[in-house]
Amino acid sequence: MSPIKHPRLKLRWPVFTVDLHRPTHRLWLTLIAFGALVVAIAILIGGIQGYQFTESPQFCGTLCHSMEPNYVRWQASPHANVPCAECHVGPGFIPFVNSKIEGTRQLIDTILDTYSRPIKSPVTNLRPARETCETCHTPASFKDNVIKEIQSYDNDEQNTPITTTFILKLGGLNPETGNSLGIHWHTQSQVYYIALDAQRQDIAWVGVKQPDGSLKQYFSRDLLSMGPTAETAFVAKAQKAGQVRLMDCIDCHNRTAHYIPYPEQAVDQAIANDLISRNLPFVRSKAVDLLKASYTNQNEAFKAIDALTNYYQSLSPSSGFLSKDVTQAVNEVKTIYTQTNFPDMNLNWQTNPNNEEHTPTLGCFRCHDGNHVYMDAQGQQETISDQCNLCHTVPIVDRGNETVVAAPVLVGDPPDSHKDFRWTIDHRYITPMEEQTCYQCHGQAFCNNSVCHNLIHPPDMLTSHPQQIQLEGSQVCYICHQNIFCSSCHPAGILNNP
Repeated sequence: MSPIKHPRLKLRWPVFTVDLHRPTHRLWLTLIAFGALVVAIAILIGGIQGYQFTESPQFCGTLCHSMEPNYVRWQASPHANVPCAECHVGPGFIPFVNSKIEGTRQLIDTILDTYSRPIKSPVTNLRPARETCETCHTPASFKDNVIKEIQSYDNDEQNTPITTTFILKLGGLNPETGNSLGIHWHTQSQVYYIALDAQRQDIAWVGVKQPDGSLKQYFSRDLLSMGPTAETAFVAKAQKAGQVRLMDCIDCHNRTAHYIPYPEQAVDQAIANDLISRNLPFVRSKAVDLLKASYTNQNEAFKAIDALTNYYQSLSPSSGFLSKDVTQAVNEVKTIYTQTNFPDMNLNWQTNPNNEEHTPTLGCFRCHDGNHVYMDAQGQQETISDQCNLCHTVPIVDRGNETVVAAPVLVGDPPDSHKDFRWTIDHRYITPMEEQTCYQCHGQAFCNNSVCHNLIHPPDMLTSHPQQIQLEGSQVCYICHQNIFCSSCHPAGILNNP
Protein backbone atom coordinates (compact mmCIF):
# COMPACT_ATOMS: atom_id res chain seq x y z
CA MET A 1 0.00 0.00 0.00
CA SER A 2 1.56 3.21 -1.09
CA PRO A 3 1.83 6.08 1.41
CA ILE A 4 -0.54 8.96 1.16
CA LYS A 5 1.11 11.99 -0.38
CA HIS A 6 0.23 15.35 1.04
CA PRO A 7 0.36 18.33 -1.25
CA ARG A 8 3.22 20.69 -0.49
CA LEU A 9 2.32 24.04 1.00
CA LYS A 10 3.74 26.67 -1.27
CA LEU A 11 4.27 30.24 -0.09
CA ARG A 12 3.61 32.86 -2.67
CA TRP A 13 4.74 36.45 -2.35
CA PRO A 14 2.18 39.02 -3.29
CA VAL A 15 2.71 40.64 -6.63
CA PHE A 16 2.56 44.38 -6.90
CA THR A 17 2.43 46.09 -10.18
CA VAL A 18 3.52 49.70 -10.43
CA ASP A 19 2.37 51.56 -13.45
CA LEU A 20 3.94 55.00 -13.55
CA HIS A 21 1.47 56.01 -16.21
CA ARG A 22 -1.26 55.95 -13.60
CA PRO A 23 -1.38 59.10 -11.37
CA THR A 24 -2.43 57.16 -8.26
CA HIS A 25 0.56 54.84 -8.55
CA ARG A 26 2.88 57.77 -8.96
CA LEU A 27 1.37 59.43 -5.87
CA TRP A 28 1.69 56.33 -3.69
CA LEU A 29 5.26 55.72 -4.85
CA THR A 30 6.15 59.30 -4.02
CA LEU A 31 4.57 59.05 -0.55
CA ILE A 32 6.36 55.76 0.19
CA ALA A 33 9.72 57.16 -0.94
CA PHE A 34 9.20 60.28 1.13
CA GLY A 35 8.23 58.22 4.18
CA ALA A 36 11.30 55.98 3.78
CA LEU A 37 13.48 59.07 3.54
CA VAL A 38 11.98 60.52 6.74
CA VAL A 39 12.50 57.23 8.59
CA ALA A 40 16.10 56.98 7.32
CA ILE A 41 16.85 60.55 8.43
CA ALA A 42 15.26 59.88 11.83
CA ILE A 43 17.33 56.71 12.27
CA LEU A 44 20.48 58.56 11.24
CA ILE A 45 19.83 61.48 13.60
CA GLY A 46 18.87 59.12 16.39
CA GLY A 47 22.00 57.08 15.81
CA ILE A 48 24.21 60.16 15.90
CA GLN A 49 22.47 61.46 19.02
CA GLY A 50 22.74 58.02 20.62
CA TYR A 51 26.43 57.84 19.74
CA GLN A 52 27.05 61.28 21.20
CA PHE A 53 25.11 60.44 24.36
CA THR A 54 27.04 57.21 24.95
CA GLU A 55 30.24 59.24 24.69
CA SER A 56 29.04 61.93 27.13
CA PRO A 57 30.08 62.29 30.78
CA GLN A 58 26.40 62.13 31.78
CA PHE A 59 26.12 58.65 30.27
CA CYS A 60 29.24 57.43 32.08
CA GLY A 61 28.60 59.15 35.39
CA THR A 62 24.83 59.08 35.91
CA LEU A 63 23.71 55.81 34.31
CA CYS A 64 26.55 53.73 35.72
CA HIS A 65 26.40 53.62 39.52
CA SER A 66 29.98 52.42 39.91
CA MET A 67 31.27 55.50 38.08
CA GLU A 68 29.44 58.03 40.24
CA PRO A 69 32.47 58.84 42.47
CA ASN A 70 34.64 59.54 39.43
CA TYR A 71 31.87 61.70 37.96
CA VAL A 72 31.54 63.71 41.19
CA ARG A 73 35.28 64.36 41.36
CA TRP A 74 35.45 65.15 37.64
CA GLN A 75 32.80 67.85 38.10
CA ALA A 76 34.95 69.47 40.80
CA SER A 77 38.17 69.29 38.77
CA PRO A 78 39.82 71.91 36.53
CA HIS A 79 39.06 69.53 33.61
CA ALA A 80 35.29 69.50 34.09
CA ASN A 81 34.88 70.87 30.56
CA VAL A 82 36.84 67.97 29.04
CA PRO A 83 34.58 65.00 28.13
CA CYS A 84 35.52 61.62 29.59
CA ALA A 85 35.92 60.11 26.11
CA GLU A 86 38.71 62.54 25.27
CA CYS A 87 41.07 60.74 27.67
CA HIS A 88 39.47 57.32 28.04
CA VAL A 89 38.31 56.53 24.48
CA GLY A 90 39.69 58.80 21.79
CA PRO A 91 38.36 59.78 18.36
CA GLY A 92 37.58 57.39 15.52
CA PHE A 93 35.62 54.23 14.85
CA ILE A 94 38.09 51.66 16.23
CA PRO A 95 38.45 53.30 19.69
CA PHE A 96 34.66 53.61 19.84
CA VAL A 97 34.14 49.91 19.07
CA ASN A 98 36.83 48.88 21.56
CA SER A 99 35.23 51.02 24.26
CA LYS A 100 31.82 49.44 23.62
CA ILE A 101 33.30 45.95 23.79
CA GLU A 102 34.89 46.87 27.12
CA GLY A 103 31.62 48.52 28.14
CA THR A 104 29.74 45.29 27.45
CA ARG A 105 32.04 43.44 29.84
CA GLN A 106 31.50 46.15 32.43
CA LEU A 107 27.73 45.91 31.92
CA ILE A 108 27.85 42.19 32.63
CA ASP A 109 29.91 42.86 35.79
CA THR A 110 27.33 45.44 36.84
CA ILE A 111 24.40 43.05 36.32
CA LEU A 112 26.19 40.26 38.20
CA ASP A 113 27.53 42.70 40.82
CA THR A 114 31.08 41.46 40.26
CA TYR A 115 32.79 44.77 39.47
CA SER A 116 35.79 46.01 41.43
CA ARG A 117 35.29 48.27 44.44
CA PRO A 118 36.79 50.76 43.93
CA ILE A 119 36.99 50.86 40.15
CA LYS A 120 40.65 50.43 39.26
CA SER A 121 42.49 53.30 37.62
CA PRO A 122 43.05 52.62 33.90
CA VAL A 123 46.81 53.04 34.15
CA THR A 124 47.53 50.46 31.43
CA ASN A 125 45.01 51.44 28.73
CA LEU A 126 44.76 55.20 29.22
CA ARG A 127 45.48 57.21 26.10
CA PRO A 128 49.06 58.57 25.93
CA ALA A 129 49.54 62.03 27.41
CA ARG A 130 50.90 63.37 24.11
CA GLU A 131 47.47 62.59 22.56
CA THR A 132 45.46 64.10 25.42
CA CYS A 133 47.23 66.49 27.82
CA GLU A 134 49.62 67.92 25.26
CA THR A 135 46.85 69.00 22.91
CA CYS A 136 46.25 71.86 25.37
CA HIS A 137 49.37 71.91 27.57
CA THR A 138 52.90 72.29 26.25
CA PRO A 139 55.43 70.80 28.68
CA ALA A 140 58.01 71.08 25.90
CA SER A 141 57.98 74.85 26.37
CA PHE A 142 60.22 76.39 28.99
CA LYS A 143 58.21 77.64 31.97
CA ASP A 144 59.32 80.39 34.31
CA ASN A 145 59.34 80.01 38.08
CA VAL A 146 55.93 80.27 39.73
CA ILE A 147 55.24 81.61 43.21
CA LYS A 148 52.93 79.24 45.07
CA GLU A 149 51.12 80.08 48.30
CA ILE A 150 49.41 77.45 50.43
CA GLN A 151 46.92 78.48 53.09
CA SER A 152 46.49 76.05 55.96
CA TYR A 153 45.51 76.15 59.62
CA ASP A 154 46.98 74.74 62.80
CA ASN A 155 45.21 72.26 65.08
CA ASP A 156 45.35 74.59 68.07
CA GLU A 157 42.37 76.19 69.80
CA GLN A 158 42.56 79.36 67.68
CA ASN A 159 42.89 77.45 64.37
CA THR A 160 45.87 79.68 63.69
CA PRO A 161 46.36 80.44 59.98
CA ILE A 162 49.60 79.21 58.43
CA THR A 163 50.72 80.58 55.08
CA THR A 164 53.47 78.74 53.23
CA THR A 165 55.11 80.49 50.28
CA PHE A 166 57.71 79.07 47.94
CA ILE A 167 58.73 79.10 44.30
CA LEU A 168 58.07 76.15 42.02
CA LYS A 169 60.85 75.70 39.48
CA LEU A 170 58.78 74.40 36.57
CA GLY A 171 61.60 74.69 34.06
CA GLY A 172 61.74 72.41 31.07
CA LEU A 173 63.95 72.81 28.01
CA ASN A 174 65.43 76.29 27.82
CA PRO A 175 65.88 77.03 24.09
CA GLU A 176 68.47 79.72 24.81
CA THR A 177 70.82 77.50 26.80
CA GLY A 178 69.78 74.08 25.53
CA ASN A 179 69.58 72.85 29.13
CA SER A 180 66.60 71.14 30.69
CA LEU A 181 66.04 71.88 34.37
CA GLY A 182 63.35 71.97 37.02
CA ILE A 183 60.23 69.88 37.40
CA HIS A 184 59.49 69.56 33.69
CA TRP A 185 62.95 68.15 33.10
CA HIS A 186 61.25 64.79 33.52
CA THR A 187 59.14 65.25 30.40
CA GLN A 188 61.98 66.66 28.29
CA SER A 189 64.39 63.87 29.16
CA GLN A 190 63.76 60.23 28.34
CA VAL A 191 63.16 58.71 31.77
CA TYR A 192 62.03 55.10 32.00
CA TYR A 193 60.94 53.17 35.07
CA ILE A 194 59.67 49.81 36.28
CA ALA A 195 56.97 49.70 38.95
CA LEU A 196 56.21 46.64 41.05
CA ASP A 197 52.56 47.49 41.74
CA ALA A 198 49.50 48.36 39.70
CA GLN A 199 49.32 51.95 40.96
CA ARG A 200 53.01 52.57 40.19
CA GLN A 201 53.97 53.54 43.72
CA ASP A 202 56.80 51.06 44.28
CA ILE A 203 59.52 51.94 41.76
CA ALA A 204 62.18 49.24 41.42
CA TRP A 205 64.26 50.65 38.55
CA VAL A 206 64.80 53.98 36.82
CA GLY A 207 66.66 54.44 33.54
CA VAL A 208 67.72 57.85 32.21
CA LYS A 209 68.84 58.10 28.60
CA GLN A 210 72.16 59.90 28.24
CA PRO A 211 73.27 62.22 25.40
CA ASP A 212 75.38 59.42 23.91
CA GLY A 213 72.33 57.12 23.75
CA SER A 214 73.31 54.93 26.68
CA LEU A 215 70.99 54.27 29.61
CA LYS A 216 71.99 55.22 33.14
CA GLN A 217 70.28 52.72 35.40
CA TYR A 218 69.26 53.25 39.02
CA PHE A 219 68.15 50.21 41.01
CA SER A 220 66.35 50.32 44.34
CA ARG A 221 68.61 49.23 47.17
CA ASP A 222 66.50 46.12 47.62
CA LEU A 223 67.62 44.93 44.18
CA LEU A 224 71.31 45.85 44.40
CA SER A 225 72.19 42.56 46.06
CA MET A 226 71.06 40.58 42.99
CA GLY A 227 74.28 41.18 41.08
CA PRO A 228 74.82 42.58 37.55
CA THR A 229 73.61 39.47 35.73
CA ALA A 230 70.36 39.24 37.69
CA GLU A 231 69.82 42.99 37.37
CA THR A 232 70.14 42.80 33.58
CA ALA A 233 67.77 39.83 33.49
CA PHE A 234 65.26 41.71 35.67
CA VAL A 235 65.15 44.67 33.25
CA ALA A 236 65.02 42.38 30.18
CA LYS A 237 62.10 40.43 31.66
CA ALA A 238 60.20 43.63 32.43
CA GLN A 239 60.91 44.92 28.93
CA LYS A 240 59.53 41.73 27.38
CA ALA A 241 56.41 41.98 29.57
CA GLY A 242 55.83 45.60 28.56
CA GLN A 243 56.45 46.87 32.10
CA VAL A 244 59.11 49.44 31.22
CA ARG A 245 57.29 52.75 30.95
CA LEU A 246 58.47 56.02 29.45
CA MET A 247 57.62 58.76 31.93
CA ASP A 248 55.09 61.37 30.79
CA CYS A 249 52.65 63.92 32.28
CA ILE A 250 50.31 61.28 33.74
CA ASP A 251 53.04 59.81 35.94
CA CYS A 252 52.92 62.92 38.14
CA HIS A 253 49.53 64.45 37.28
CA ASN A 254 47.78 61.10 37.63
CA ARG A 255 44.69 62.38 39.47
CA THR A 256 44.27 65.71 37.75
CA ALA A 257 40.68 64.99 36.58
CA HIS A 258 39.55 62.88 39.56
CA TYR A 259 41.54 64.26 42.48
CA ILE A 260 40.16 63.69 46.00
CA PRO A 261 41.59 66.18 48.53
CA TYR A 262 42.80 64.72 51.79
CA PRO A 263 40.98 65.81 54.98
CA GLU A 264 43.45 68.52 56.04
CA GLN A 265 43.39 70.04 52.59
CA ALA A 266 39.60 69.98 52.28
CA VAL A 267 39.03 71.49 55.74
CA ASP A 268 41.67 74.18 55.19
CA GLN A 269 39.94 75.19 51.97
CA ALA A 270 36.56 75.34 53.71
CA ILE A 271 37.97 77.55 56.48
CA ALA A 272 39.67 79.82 53.94
CA ASN A 273 36.31 80.19 52.12
CA ASP A 274 34.51 81.02 55.42
CA LEU A 275 32.41 77.86 55.12
CA ILE A 276 33.77 76.78 58.52
CA SER A 277 34.25 79.51 61.10
CA ARG A 278 37.66 79.91 62.73
CA ASN A 279 35.82 81.15 65.84
CA LEU A 280 34.97 77.56 66.75
CA PRO A 281 37.70 76.26 69.10
CA PHE A 282 39.70 73.35 67.66
CA VAL A 283 37.31 73.11 64.70
CA ARG A 284 40.11 72.32 62.27
CA SER A 285 41.35 69.43 64.39
CA LYS A 286 37.84 68.12 65.09
CA ALA A 287 36.76 68.26 61.45
CA VAL A 288 39.91 66.52 60.22
CA ASP A 289 39.55 63.74 62.80
CA LEU A 290 35.94 63.14 61.75
CA LEU A 291 36.86 62.96 58.07
CA LYS A 292 39.78 60.62 58.72
CA ALA A 293 37.65 58.10 60.60
CA SER A 294 36.34 55.03 58.81
CA TYR A 295 32.58 54.54 58.41
CA THR A 296 30.59 51.71 56.86
CA ASN A 297 28.01 54.03 55.30
CA GLN A 298 26.99 57.65 54.99
CA ASN A 299 24.41 57.50 57.79
CA GLU A 300 27.05 56.35 60.24
CA ALA A 301 29.35 59.15 59.13
CA PHE A 302 26.64 61.80 59.46
CA LYS A 303 25.77 60.56 62.95
CA ALA A 304 29.40 60.97 64.01
CA ILE A 305 29.59 64.44 62.45
CA ASP A 306 26.36 65.51 64.22
CA ALA A 307 28.11 64.80 67.51
CA LEU A 308 30.18 67.92 66.80
CA THR A 309 27.13 69.92 67.89
CA ASN A 310 27.11 68.21 71.30
CA TYR A 311 30.82 68.97 71.72
CA TYR A 312 30.33 72.70 71.26
CA GLN A 313 27.19 72.75 73.41
CA SER A 314 29.26 71.29 76.23
CA LEU A 315 31.71 74.20 76.10
CA SER A 316 31.25 77.35 78.09
CA PRO A 317 29.01 79.95 76.40
CA SER A 318 31.78 82.45 77.02
CA SER A 319 33.84 80.72 74.33
CA GLY A 320 32.46 83.26 71.89
CA PHE A 321 31.13 81.06 69.09
CA LEU A 322 27.64 81.21 67.62
CA SER A 323 25.22 78.31 67.20
CA LYS A 324 24.78 79.18 63.52
CA ASP A 325 28.54 78.73 63.07
CA VAL A 326 28.25 75.25 64.57
CA THR A 327 25.35 74.35 62.28
CA GLN A 328 27.18 75.65 59.24
CA ALA A 329 30.36 73.78 60.21
CA VAL A 330 28.47 70.51 60.68
CA ASN A 331 26.76 70.88 57.30
CA GLU A 332 30.04 71.71 55.57
CA VAL A 333 31.85 68.71 57.07
CA LYS A 334 29.00 66.52 55.82
CA THR A 335 29.33 68.08 52.38
CA ILE A 336 33.08 67.44 52.35
CA TYR A 337 32.46 63.85 53.39
CA THR A 338 29.95 63.19 50.60
CA GLN A 339 32.32 64.67 48.02
CA THR A 340 35.43 62.81 49.18
CA ASN A 341 34.16 59.49 50.62
CA PHE A 342 32.13 56.85 48.80
CA PRO A 343 31.73 53.89 51.23
CA ASP A 344 29.69 51.74 48.87
CA MET A 345 32.58 51.83 46.38
CA ASN A 346 35.35 51.66 49.03
CA LEU A 347 36.71 54.89 47.57
CA ASN A 348 38.18 57.83 49.48
CA TRP A 349 41.18 60.13 49.55
CA GLN A 350 43.50 57.22 50.44
CA THR A 351 42.44 54.89 47.63
CA ASN A 352 44.22 56.55 44.71
CA PRO A 353 47.59 58.15 45.57
CA ASN A 354 48.22 61.56 44.07
CA ASN A 355 51.73 61.78 42.58
CA GLU A 356 51.71 65.51 41.90
CA GLU A 357 53.05 66.34 45.35
CA HIS A 358 54.63 64.44 48.22
CA THR A 359 52.01 64.94 50.94
CA PRO A 360 50.36 62.82 52.18
CA THR A 361 51.40 60.14 49.67
CA LEU A 362 54.91 59.50 48.35
CA GLY A 363 54.57 61.28 45.00
CA CYS A 364 58.04 62.57 44.11
CA PHE A 365 59.60 60.42 46.82
CA ARG A 366 58.80 57.28 44.83
CA CYS A 367 62.12 57.93 43.05
CA HIS A 368 63.70 60.86 44.91
CA ASP A 369 64.11 58.97 48.16
CA GLY A 370 67.87 58.41 48.28
CA ASN A 371 67.29 54.69 47.78
CA HIS A 372 67.69 54.36 44.00
CA VAL A 373 71.35 53.78 43.22
CA TYR A 374 73.52 53.83 40.10
CA MET A 375 76.80 51.93 40.39
CA ASP A 376 79.60 52.47 37.87
CA ALA A 377 82.25 49.99 36.77
CA GLN A 378 84.54 51.09 39.61
CA GLY A 379 81.86 50.43 42.22
CA GLN A 380 81.17 54.12 42.88
CA GLN A 381 77.56 54.78 43.84
CA GLU A 382 75.32 57.66 42.85
CA THR A 383 71.74 58.09 44.05
CA ILE A 384 68.85 59.92 42.43
CA SER A 385 68.97 63.38 43.97
CA ASP A 386 66.79 64.07 46.98
CA GLN A 387 67.61 67.79 47.07
CA CYS A 388 64.36 69.62 47.70
CA ASN A 389 65.45 72.81 46.01
CA LEU A 390 65.81 71.14 42.63
CA CYS A 391 62.07 71.65 42.29
CA HIS A 392 61.24 74.42 44.74
CA THR A 393 62.84 76.95 47.06
CA VAL A 394 62.92 76.73 50.84
CA PRO A 395 59.38 77.55 52.04
CA ILE A 396 58.63 80.76 53.90
CA VAL A 397 56.08 80.05 56.61
CA ASP A 398 53.92 82.68 58.31
CA ARG A 399 52.06 81.50 61.41
CA GLY A 400 49.40 83.96 62.44
CA ASN A 401 51.07 87.34 62.43
CA GLU A 402 54.53 85.87 62.90
CA THR A 403 56.92 85.07 60.08
CA VAL A 404 58.46 81.74 60.91
CA VAL A 405 61.23 82.00 58.32
CA ALA A 406 62.40 85.54 57.65
CA ALA A 407 64.47 84.59 54.61
CA PRO A 408 63.54 85.99 51.20
CA VAL A 409 62.34 83.63 48.51
CA LEU A 410 65.41 83.05 46.37
CA VAL A 411 65.31 82.20 42.70
CA GLY A 412 68.98 81.45 42.09
CA ASP A 413 70.93 78.36 43.03
CA PRO A 414 71.62 77.92 46.76
CA PRO A 415 75.19 77.68 48.06
CA ASP A 416 76.75 74.23 48.08
CA SER A 417 76.46 74.11 51.87
CA HIS A 418 72.67 74.37 51.63
CA LYS A 419 71.95 71.76 48.99
CA ASP A 420 71.31 68.81 51.29
CA PHE A 421 69.73 70.99 54.02
CA ARG A 422 72.31 69.98 56.61
CA TRP A 423 72.87 73.71 57.01
CA THR A 424 70.00 73.67 59.50
CA ILE A 425 72.25 71.61 61.79
CA ASP A 426 75.73 72.74 60.80
CA HIS A 427 75.23 76.49 60.61
CA ARG A 428 75.68 76.85 64.36
CA TYR A 429 79.37 76.05 63.90
CA ILE A 430 80.18 78.75 61.33
CA THR A 431 82.75 81.42 62.21
CA PRO A 432 81.85 85.10 62.71
CA MET A 433 83.51 85.88 59.37
CA GLU A 434 81.41 83.25 57.59
CA GLU A 435 78.32 84.61 59.32
CA GLN A 436 78.66 87.83 57.36
CA THR A 437 78.03 85.96 54.12
CA CYS A 438 74.72 84.66 55.50
CA TYR A 439 73.43 88.22 55.81
CA GLN A 440 73.71 88.73 52.06
CA CYS A 441 70.62 86.57 51.63
CA HIS A 442 68.93 86.31 55.01
CA GLY A 443 69.45 89.70 56.62
CA GLN A 444 70.79 90.27 60.14
CA ALA A 445 67.36 89.78 61.75
CA PHE A 446 67.18 86.17 60.60
CA CYS A 447 69.12 84.84 63.59
CA ASN A 448 66.42 86.23 65.88
CA ASN A 449 64.07 83.56 64.57
CA SER A 450 62.44 82.43 67.81
CA VAL A 451 60.64 79.49 66.25
CA CYS A 452 63.90 77.74 65.42
CA HIS A 453 66.14 78.90 68.23
CA ASN A 454 63.73 78.49 71.13
CA LEU A 455 63.11 74.81 70.47
CA ILE A 456 64.32 72.41 73.14
CA HIS A 457 64.37 68.79 72.06
CA PRO A 458 63.86 66.26 74.86
CA PRO A 459 66.55 63.58 75.23
CA ASP A 460 64.22 60.89 73.89
CA MET A 461 63.17 62.94 70.87
CA LEU A 462 63.98 60.10 68.49
CA THR A 463 61.24 57.93 69.97
CA SER A 464 58.93 60.58 71.40
CA HIS A 465 58.65 62.90 68.40
CA PRO A 466 55.33 61.40 67.19
CA GLN A 467 53.73 62.50 70.45
CA GLN A 468 55.43 65.90 70.22
CA ILE A 469 54.07 66.38 66.71
CA GLN A 470 50.56 65.54 67.88
CA LEU A 471 50.82 68.04 70.72
CA GLU A 472 52.57 70.91 68.95
CA GLY A 473 51.92 70.30 65.27
CA SER A 474 54.39 69.41 62.57
CA GLN A 475 54.80 72.77 60.84
CA VAL A 476 57.77 73.81 62.94
CA CYS A 477 59.56 70.51 62.27
CA TYR A 478 59.41 71.09 58.52
CA ILE A 479 61.35 74.34 58.80
CA CYS A 480 64.52 72.52 59.78
CA HIS A 481 64.06 68.94 58.70
CA GLN A 482 61.93 69.23 55.54
CA ASN A 483 59.68 66.37 54.44
CA ILE A 484 62.60 64.53 52.85
CA PHE A 485 64.09 63.51 56.16
CA CYS A 486 60.76 62.24 57.45
CA SER A 487 60.26 60.09 54.37
CA SER A 488 63.74 58.62 54.70
CA CYS A 489 62.63 56.86 57.87
CA HIS A 490 58.92 56.60 57.07
CA PRO A 491 58.64 55.50 53.43
CA ALA A 492 54.93 54.86 53.87
CA GLY A 493 54.36 58.55 54.57
CA ILE A 494 54.52 60.53 57.76
CA LEU A 495 50.75 60.96 58.06
CA ASN A 496 50.00 57.27 57.84
CA ASN A 497 53.02 56.17 59.85
CA PRO A 498 54.16 59.06 62.08
